Amino acid sequence: MGEPTSAAQLVTSATSHMMLRLGDAARAVIGDALDSWSLTGRDLRVLSVAHGEGLSQRELGRLTGMDRTTMVAVVDKLERLGYAHRERDLADRRKYLVRLTDAGTTVVDEALDRLAKAEAEFLSPLSAAEQRQLNRLLARLYETHDPTCDPL
Repeated sequence: MGEPTSAAQLVTSATSHMMLRLGDAARAVIGDALDSWSLTGRDLRVLSVAHGEGLSQRELGRLTGMDRTTMVAVVDKLERLGYAHRERDLADRRKYLVRLTDAGTTVVDEALDRLAKAEAEFLSPLSAAEQRQLNRLLARLYETHDPTCDPL
């Protein structure tokens, strides 16, 4: 007869538990990679979606899965950092567009490069094929379970 499985073993071996712990580890890696620009992963997500064209805060919220209050806070922070600014939409004077500054465009390019390197290191225990498979599986779960999912 084998040893009985403890409650702790049941929890720590559960896929959901491992996903949560890996999420924490990934958040730390992302934080370290973006810290020199005072950015979080959420901030970079907004910058990258707004990159290249002006979008309203509402559009940015829809595309990033962020609520209105969070989006306002993120855009306020990006303005304080000098990475973005709001300007009136000439086609609809009731709304403002969020546009990246030159510094914001540079930061997006540099941060995405640094983030790619950090991700490669984080995923290095997996083969290239395993990394692609993990990405496909996570995308499928994300599309199924995240109601804000709006593929870009």
